[in-house]
Amino acid sequence: MENIFKIRELSESRKVQVEANTAFTYYEIKAGEELGNRGLPSNYILFVLGGTVELTCNQFANRQFQAGEMIFLLRSSSVKIKALKKTKLYVMYFDKFISPYDRQLFKAYLPDVEKTVYDFRPVTIPAPLRVFLEQVLYFQKQKIDGVQFNSLKHSELFMLLRHLCPHADIVNLLSPLIGHSMDFRDKVLENYPKLDGGGVPEFAGLVGMGRKTFDKRFREEFNVSPAKWMQLETAKRLRLYLAEPGVTISDAMDKFHFNSPSHFNRFCHRYFQEPPGAIIKEAKTVVNKKSKKSKKV
Repeated sequence: MENIFKIRELSESRKVQVEANTAFTYYEIKAGEELGNRGLPSNYILFVLGGTVELTCNQFANRQFQAGEMIFLLRSSSVKIKALKKTKLYVMYFDKFISPYDRQLFKAYLPDVEKTVYDFRPVTIPAPLRVFLEQVLYFQKQKIDGVQFNSLKHSELFMLLRHLCPHADIVNLLSPLIGHSMDFRDKVLENYPKLDGGGVPEFAGLVGMGRKTFDKRFREEFNVSPAKWMQLETAKRLRLYLAEPGVTISDAMDKFHFNSPSHFNRFCHRYFQEPPGAIIKEAKTVVNKKSKKSKKV
């Protein structure tokens, strides 16, 4: 099955949603199955709709979550999940709040977040929110799905969380996101696309910090160096770009500033364990299979 925690595993039908920074995806995990990632590529909210999972996130080890519970996972966290029973999960992932209005509203919880010791506890999914998730899943099954749809549902979800969840539950659920790191993370995510091939010093300048301060703060918030994070971001975006129709190896080298074919090949082997040509071929195979399937229908 697809690995929930690796964006590179997303299917062709959802690749454009990554550019919109948000999406909803349904998974069924067999009992005993394990998945994980040492550095989450996005923020995640996991909604356990059925079954039981055992989840480790950073220092919080082997916590159990059951049907009717939800949990937030912060971008760059190290996670591992094991299904103790056959489990149904609905996953929402996002890079940041789409609406600045949402960001400001959730900042109102900051005083309580600062007084709370975060301990990675589950939060009950309110019944109306369960209905919302079932509706989103229904629309996706009807192929009513895409960038605009997911953006609208992203905003609707956070509105429902604010209105349906008790104040204490919001603080418990979203503490890692609402804390002081929120502004810094937003600046990082907002300015990275503007970098266009620059290095860490340029990145620090875009965020408005000196190199040493930026590096220290970045390691504290993302648990990885800026240079390593930038490499992982490049890998994520490159994988999606190579899957786009008509893209050539030359196109990808130009877009992602690789100075030679050998450099490009080494990068792909390091992060994808295969050459760029194989990635493009795989993407075409997936598209052709889906095309043939749709024609039969």
